[in-house]
Amino acid sequence: MPIYRGDGGSGDASTDAYASQVATYAQTATTKANEAAASATAAAASATAAANEATTFNNSLGAAATTLSAGASATASYNSSTKVFTLGIPTGATGATGATGATGATGPQGATGAQGATGAQGPQGATGAAGSNGTDGSDGATGPQGATGPQGPAGATGATGATGAAGADGAGVAAGGSTGQALVKIDGTNYNTQWATVLTANQTITLSGAVTGSGTTSITTTLSTVDGGTY
Repeated sequence: MPIYRGDGGSGDASTDAYASQVATYAQTATTKANEAAASATAAAASATAAANEATTFNNSLGAAATTLSAGASATASYNSSTKVFTLGIPTGATGATGATGATGATGPQGATGAQGATGAQGPQGATGAAGSNGTDGSDGATGPQGATGPQGPAGATGATGATGAAGADGAGVAAGGSTGQALVKIDGTNYNTQWATVLTANQTITLSGAVTGSGTTSITTTLSTVDGGTY
């Protein structure tokens, strides 16, 4: 006798089941359920391992960038050993020059620096060519002479000039001579004189050599022989 009647009610035996069959189905269901549970446990463990691996990967993941020349293509590479992504980024094109900014205020003047050493004298430059002489200008017309102006007032007397240096001493009187002698001119040269005996009364004159004279002289004297003659 079945322990389960089909859904069709009395007379419907399409789904009738007996106790042995139900037990077999229950055993099969339990086995499947256990397999499913084991599979779920394994899946959970696999998911946990995958999550741990992802965490480790994320923690060790790195990135680097290199600059490429302008106009080059961008690059990307991955190193599985170091877990580093390297990106090559080309240099951008130079932008247009911006407008010139306003001139800033003039800063304070700095201190004067020390004077540098004098440089060596440069070589003398070449003599330039002589320029040509200009032409003489024409004489201007002579203007009429103006009237004589009135005489101006007399100027103040100028200061007395400094005393000039003393002149050299004159020739003076020649040294020498004896009693009764006087200086007489030897010739017409200035200061050319000599001491000579001047004739006086009752004076003895001794003559030697030739004696000449002119005019009348009254002398009382005794002459001795002069130049071999008798006088």
